[in-house]
Amino acid sequence: MDPTTTARQRRDVSRRLLRSVARHALPGDRTVWLVAAAVGAVLLALLLQALLKPREYVTGSNSAAPVGAVAVVNGGQRLCVRDVRVPAGTGRVRFRLDTRTAPTPPLRLEVRALDGGGSIHSTLPASPISGFRNVDIPIPTTTAAPFFTANVCLTPVGGTVFAWGRPNFLGNNVQPLLDGRPTPSGRVSLWFLGPPGVEKSIADQLPQIFRRAALFRPGFVGAWTYWALFLVGLPLLGYAAIRLVATAGSSRRRRVPVAVLVALFAFLNAGAWALVTPTFESPDESEHFVYAQYFAETGHAVDAAPSNRPLYSTAESFAIDAVQLTGVIERSEGKAPWLAADVQDWRERVAAQPSVPRQDNGGGFHPAISAHTPLYYGLLAPAYWAAHGASVFSQLFWMRLVSALLGAVVAAMAFLIVRELLPRQPALAVAAGLLVAFQPMFTFISGAINNDSGVNAAAAVLIYLVVRALRRGLSPATAAGIATLLVVGPLMKGTGYELYPPVLLALAYLMWRQRRSRRAWAALAAGAGTFIALQLGWQALAPVFHREVFTTPGGTTPGVSLSAIDHPRAYLSWLWQIFVPIRPPFMQDFTVVHWPFYNVYVRRGFGSFGWYAIEFPQWLYLLVVAVVAALGALGLRALHLYRRAALDRAGAIGFLVLVPVVVICAVEAAYLPLGGLPIDGTPEQGRYAFPAIAAVAALVAGSTLGAGRRRAVPIASALVVAMVGLAFASRVLTLAAFFS
Repeated sequence: MDPTTTARQRRDVSRRLLRSVARHALPGDRTVWLVAAAVGAVLLALLLQALLKPREYVTGSNSAAPVGAVAVVNGGQRLCVRDVRVPAGTGRVRFRLDTRTAPTPPLRLEVRALDGGGSIHSTLPASPISGFRNVDIPIPTTTAAPFFTANVCLTPVGGTVFAWGRPNFLGNNVQPLLDGRPTPSGRVSLWFLGPPGVEKSIADQLPQIFRRAALFRPGFVGAWTYWALFLVGLPLLGYAAIRLVATAGSSRRRRVPVAVLVALFAFLNAGAWALVTPTFESPDESEHFVYAQYFAETGHAVDAAPSNRPLYSTAESFAIDAVQLTGVIERSEGKAPWLAADVQDWRERVAAQPSVPRQDNGGGFHPAISAHTPLYYGLLAPAYWAAHGASVFSQLFWMRLVSALLGAVVAAMAFLIVRELLPRQPALAVAAGLLVAFQPMFTFISGAINNDSGVNAAAAVLIYLVVRALRRGLSPATAAGIATLLVVGPLMKGTGYELYPPVLLALAYLMWRQRRSRRAWAALAAGAGTFIALQLGWQALAPVFHREVFTTPGGTTPGVSLSAIDHPRAYLSWLWQIFVPIRPPFMQDFTVVHWPFYNVYVRRGFGSFGWYAIEFPQWLYLLVVAVVAALGALGLRALHLYRRAALDRAGAIGFLVLVPVVVICAVEAAYLPLGGLPIDGTPEQGRYAFPAIAAVAALVAGSTLGAGRRRAVPIASALVVAMVGLAFASRVLTLAAFFS
């Protein structure tokens, strides 16, 4: 045989093999895969740049973020931070000092080992720099052990410094000494860093980061878990999501319904947060755990008013002390404990108790949970009892997964809403579900214990049922479902009342449209009967749990006690300043924040992790604003291009638009300031808008049609790929912030 012919045949076989592999690995719409490759390449380059960039690194800390001045140290006085673990490899000790308007005086440092290892002395010369700043003092350490325990003592020479830390530190704190006398209760902030001039990238630190992250977790979790998660699990999840978009238009019958797959992806993605977020490092999670634990143990709700009952159980108190929660919460500088010895301390403390630490002696009053019913927390009880013999850290993990299931419901509803409105655009429906399934902040909250997950799920199902009714007409089953969720939503959390205005308006529009239909009126009657029966049932049950009928703070009728109703002019001015960054001179100035909407609903609503302390770079949020503005323009163009179809769906589209508008306006009504002075910061939290996230995702998916049917799916695919990439990056960002 001719050698040339043989070579040609081999090449043909190779090409056919490659085509076969590509056809099976990259099935469906080729454009989706091309867009995914382009967007993914950009995101991968940015991620690698962040991972490989050299930066200073922390070898350890005493887990005390600087919040205020803990000690005033005058010239010649000696401030000693006692019983500190100094990690191996430390080359600098960092203090957060304030000298007010004076220059920084010379500083003497002594690190005296408590195991007889001697002392290390260092001096930092005077500096003309004044004010509040980090001050690094070099020290040489040569220990071969993971750490040594020492007293770290600072003495200013000829000047005064204010040492910052956590005033009134709660828990297992060893008070610092000032000239041998204990200072008021507090902890001076200390960080231990590598030698001066030595830097490491996040990629270099990944082995240590993963080992540190595996502490204070369920017993099966180890460093291997995070290697598997980041190198295999999350990349495969992203690939499967893009594959689902690419094959959405396929006529091939699926064994698993697409809505179930979307929900599964959302569950797995939120479940990853359950492993990544350190213990109780999400909004009010330690208090939500109190409610879930106390209800599971006793069958009672937590105290609705101040009492003598302790808030935390003994078991949870020990866990909070072990992870130094009060020292690191709400501050990006706070570093969670990450030495294996920290876990051993907790185990020894538990073992030293005469009996197993109690889990049923908490349940006291706290504003974050006092108004809530037990409904959401009751859903966590099976997971709690499944891990009842294990540690608080195991119980926390399994209960977080229940919240992740509720987050999965929201993603599935976003998919179903678009399927209802755009049945011929299955890829856009998948995109809507996946935008929810990978939205960084939504999945972060869904992977934590927080009753927001309960109200978000109830709101998403409610929105879907209303859209279904607007498209297909009101049936008795749909009406009963809507009524049930109108009752259940506020029982999950009082913010469920925000959905009442758009739902009632939608029902009024629907009944006007179906005013001649006896079936519609019968269905409405069934819904009204269901609502009354459930509301009366809760009214009878509420006193058992010492709760009010209405789940608003104070039990007042929803909307009646809002100051926005009594001060409409001030409220409208407040709304303007929330949404528009330019304030007309005739308006009362309510806030010193230049653009509160950006701060609350972009930064805190899109990516602000931990207790709103860990954030993406500023440019990313500005890009989000630009994309949102572009999608808004596309949405308006889509209404014009497909105006006949839009008119046919006017009720559903209007309802979907109204939902986020009403939800945000309700949040702002609750936070209307009437003190006459600007607010320093924005107390609202972006997650308060998540009851509307299913509606927003549906609107985003539909807005891509503004670029035309052919371009809609590629644009939606780009959005999904970007969200998948940001979901991955958000976990890297969080772990690096806490553990590097």
